Amino acid sequence: MVVNMGTYYKKVNRILIIVFFFNLFVAAIKLGYGYQANILSISADGYDSLFDAVSNIIGIVAMMIACKPGDSEHRYGHSKIETFASILIAISLLIVSYEIITSAIDRFNGVGIPSVTLISYIVLLATVVINYIVSLYEKRMGETYNSDILISDSKHTRSDSLATLVIIIGLVFIQMGYVILDPILSIFVAILILKAGIEILYKNINVLMDKSIISEDKVRQTVAYIKGVRDVHNVRSRGTHSAIFMDMHLVLDDDLSLTEAHKISHECEDAIKKEFPEVIDIIIHIEPFEGLKDKKTYE
Repeated sequence: MVVNMGTYYKKVNRILIIVFFFNLFVAAIKLGYGYQANILSISADGYDSLFDAVSNIIGIVAMMIACKPGDSEHRYGHSKIETFASILIAISLLIVSYEIITSAIDRFNGVGIPSVTLISYIVLLATVVINYIVSLYEKRMGETYNSDILISDSKHTRSDSLATLVIIIGLVFIQMGYVILDPILSIFVAILILKAGIEILYKNINVLMDKSIISEDKVRQTVAYIKGVRDVHNVRSRGTHSAIFMDMHLVLDDDLSLTEAHKISHECEDAIKKEFPEVIDIIIHIEPFEGLKDKKTYE
């Protein structure tokens, strides 16, 4: 699905606001009940959901900045603020996992005894359903709009559902007297959060390092049918998955006029943007056959 950048940011922001309220609601239920019943694993899961809501706020603010058009100092626009926001989300997850682990250590030392009742299961099952539906919605919207921040956030929300399911199973054993499982499950939740944080961090650091997004072979295949095109090389692409910038070398016949070469380059640009709608800008360096000498090979 293709939308202009202004519409893209508005739609992503609207989705983040919807998800924020669901996350806040789930966090309030888990934290409130977790503290009331003195069940550390539920409280830990509640903090996880609370930081989901905080992440949504970070995302909303980032989208407000990212939607600004390019200016004299930011010729490529402000889209990378979305990447920066995703990294902040990842860092917040690492902090949450640390806090949960320290709380679990206190519980190992005998601080507090959990109280499991039927309400415990009802509360957790309800939040699992909500989190699962929200994660599916956010993932689908993230894929629709190629939004890194929505996809990153949906992964964390999905890990919430898995963590909560494990906690539900653990409650059965806690009721049977295996109280030691409460801090153990809390550590398990912390590990899931840590994993999600590292995955998000890795993906978005690659964006900041300008990792290639579209392969040279795919670009070459896209323009190969255009009359006059002899070769495509030194293709580079960078940016986010919703805003890609590209440059490339285009080898044409030596006897073409400047006007003809310019026309072919525009045909190539149109073909690439049609095949890869997320590409918003392409710089094409036109070369004669002699230009093949500067072809670079990347490992």
